[in-house]
Amino acid sequence: MEMHQVRYFLAVARTLSFTQAAEECHVAQPSLSRAIIKLEEELGGDLFRRERRLTHLTELGRMMLPLLSQCFESANAAKQLATSYKKGKCAPLRIGLSHSVNMQIVIQPLSELVRAFPGLELKFFRGTAGEVGAELKSGAIELAIACPLPEDWERLESWDLLTSASSLRLAAIMRSP
Repeated sequence: MEMHQVRYFLAVARTLSFTQAAEECHVAQPSLSRAIIKLEEELGGDLFRRERRLTHLTELGRMMLPLLSQCFESANAAKQLATSYKKGKCAPLRIGLSHSVNMQIVIQPLSELVRAFPGLELKFFRGTAGEVGAELKSGAIELAIACPLPEDWERLESWDLLTSASSLRLAAIMRSP
């Protein structure tokens, strides 16, 4: 199944006209018809009942409509996200927080960070200091907030955030260019 076939199916389902759908999709009507036929072959049945100028969805077509609509919308959302990411409008930041860190301490600074960088998308991992350290070392997260990590390594940079009986450290892997 190809995305142009799904797009053509959705256009025909919306307009109930192969001619109008072809115009809307900016393709020749025979090309649109061939793509629909290939899609029908792949799905194992007719999607439309074609009666001269009257086109109707078959039972299979009605069943496929919500699924193919969702498929098309998801593909467009993925494409839009990839474009935003390439343009720097969307930047995911994966943060590890040890269970010993009270979320109330980090909510305000992270909220300010998100306000300052509107495209920033925060993702969190919670675990023990050892689990957070392992995630940081593997590259699954870029930033960690934890009590001292169980081990140091060459590419780890860390800074004290709080000084008290239990010190809290911010750690990040510095990536080579």
